[in-house]
Amino acid sequence: MSTALRLVLACTVFVSAAQAAPQGRVCAQQAGAGERRAAVEHGVMPSVVFEGETQAQPLSERMAAQQVPGLAVAVLRGGVLDWSAVYGRRAADRPAVSCTTRFQAGSLAKPVTLLAALRLADAGRLDWDRDVAKQLRSVQLPPGRQSAEHPVTLRQLFAHTAGITPGGYPGYAQGGPVPSLADIVAGTGGSNTPRAEVLDVPGANLRYSGGGYSLAQLVLQDTQGLAFEPLMRRWLFEPARLRTASFALQAAGADVAEGHAEDGTRVPGGWLHLPESAAAGLWSDAGDLGALLSEIWRGYHGRSAVFRQASLRALFDAPPVHGHAYGFRLVGEGRAQVLVHYGGTRGYNAGLVLNLQTGDGAVYLANGEGGRALGHELLVAVSRTYGWGQFHDTRVRRAHLTADEVQGLAGRYAFGASGPRVLVEQAQAALTLVFPNGDRYGLTPIEAPEPLQFIHAGSGVRAGFQRGAEGAVTLQLYGQQGVREAGSSP
Repeated sequence: MSTALRLVLACTVFVSAAQAAPQGRVCAQQAGAGERRAAVEHGVMPSVVFEGETQAQPLSERMAAQQVPGLAVAVLRGGVLDWSAVYGRRAADRPAVSCTTRFQAGSLAKPVTLLAALRLADAGRLDWDRDVAKQLRSVQLPPGRQSAEHPVTLRQLFAHTAGITPGGYPGYAQGGPVPSLADIVAGTGGSNTPRAEVLDVPGANLRYSGGGYSLAQLVLQDTQGLAFEPLMRRWLFEPARLRTASFALQAAGADVAEGHAEDGTRVPGGWLHLPESAAAGLWSDAGDLGALLSEIWRGYHGRSAVFRQASLRALFDAPPVHGHAYGFRLVGEGRAQVLVHYGGTRGYNAGLVLNLQTGDGAVYLANGEGGRALGHELLVAVSRTYGWGQFHDTRVRRAHLTADEVQGLAGRYAFGASGPRVLVEQAQAALTLVFPNGDRYGLTPIEAPEPLQFIHAGSGVRAGFQRGAEGAVTLQLYGQQGVREAGSSP
């Protein structure tokens, strides 16, 4: 079974409507950018567009539909911040989002950490290609697939090729104990995640790993003799003039956007603590991250006093590994190629995009898990307004089927002998996918070369049915084929 299918079966993406968000507030804007900003704000469309039916909506309406109370956005044009703005509230009963309100940015912490480590290496204070076991003092890397011929290096940790335990971090509740990073890496002291260990030969494969960045954080701290927050402030935040970005655990009463689940309910306490700073613990506003993207672009073109051109080009011009470069996804080709990185923690979603050739880019920070879908809709609106071309909505045309035409498709479908079972329910001419975790995806029939093709309008998930001999029916879902179990149809 594919990873995508396993993830979807475990996650909830069905959302309901909420109250419309308040009007946005402009934080920065270049001359002439007002019309472009307004076009984005009033030109957002759902990810699935039904031809001849779906109309563009204001951003505030899409925020309400995706249960996202607050949002911060920054857009770059030609390497310069074109505009930045904030929308909505820190929570339903909290003040409006300000231009300096911090959002939890999740895995956007990884490229931020990478850039600080790049400056340390350029200053001769950090060796990316030395065995990290010889640099760690706070923990010991347990025996695994590493060896003298294939040691774990910082370069591999940053590129997710060190073979370290995959996965991310769930966070720790406010008011409860928060283990040290050394304990988290070792899997002791109240850690809620497995220890970091080398499960694959270093350098052999791409394996996205939060644990790898936690190891890298310990190397940075151990070699520089500084805690992570002051280290990042000295080596990146201050040189790049970032004023809000922070890796410190946030305290109650701060100007913080509180996290919300996909159903709009607030995360208990407002947010979870993530002591795994380099992997997932960044807090920031969109303006700071937009300024950082601008500095990267200037550095790539030899115009920065913060980053060396040769160092950035060595990072981003190297052959990609399965379409990734040091944690960034590479989308598009040639001059149209963009670097993309996303971040998601409980109650939050974030993303950033940068075209190293043109200097076009964007950042979004949302205090709702529905920000994943909203972020894509926003990037499509920006791409459409600025003529990027990399991000697109899914355009389909509705088909009209009768109850008789869908008769016999209902039942329970098995994806492999030991795989999950997905239920298909029928009510009149309507079909609904029901996943093992209870998620319900109402299906809309669409016109396609093959018959019996459907889409879930909220997520873009496609499902296709095929009838066989003697009443056999199969379901195509996430590139996998499920077979209707005998006797399972109503």
